Amino acid sequence: MSGDLPIKNFFTRPGCLFDQLRIKSLQEDLLFFFTVVLAASILSTLGTFLLYPDHEPAGLHLIGGMVFGAFGPLQSLITWVVILLSVSLVEHFFLLFVDEHQGFERTMKSAIYALLPTVLFWWTAVILKVPYAGLLLLLCFTLITYFGVRKFHEKSKDRAAFVSLATSAVLLILFSRWISVPGFGL
Repeated sequence: MSGDLPIKNFFTRPGCLFDQLRIKSLQEDLLFFFTVVLAASILSTLGTFLLYPDHEPAGLHLIGGMVFGAFGPLQSLITWVVILLSVSLVEHFFLLFVDEHQGFERTMKSAIYALLPTVLFWWTAVILKVPYAGLLLLLCFTLITYFGVRKFHEKSKDRAAFVSLATSAVLLILFSRWISVPGFGL
């Protein structure tokens, strides 16, 4: 059973996947997260150039394209660092209500894996404006946060549910514009 693919474990036994992830160090998790962020940023930049081939860069536009191509991934990294730290702080704030003494490292690990679907598919809600894509991403975030808090912090089901729902509620309020809940937007 130890040879099962991690993605298969996530869909069949998510608790076992988080048990395997708990063994990894925070540095490995951060490296994985930033690798995914860089890959998504580069693919997004390349996708922009491929989707709009009629606007071939020439002259000064070529320089602008190269600058955007170089600084786009850097900007993406900085943005996701801020988001990761913010979400981790909000999650840890709610963990303090349920008597948390495990430290911030486990909270950061939980936030890293909870944010991965958003890193990969944020463009469906923000750019393509697919109806309820943001709400689906928030639901994924809530479920992964629940399993992360449950396994990384060894909390009971009700405490993990409180932390994941409270953190998701804060994100819903802060990012309601992109989550696309009818009647909830500002």
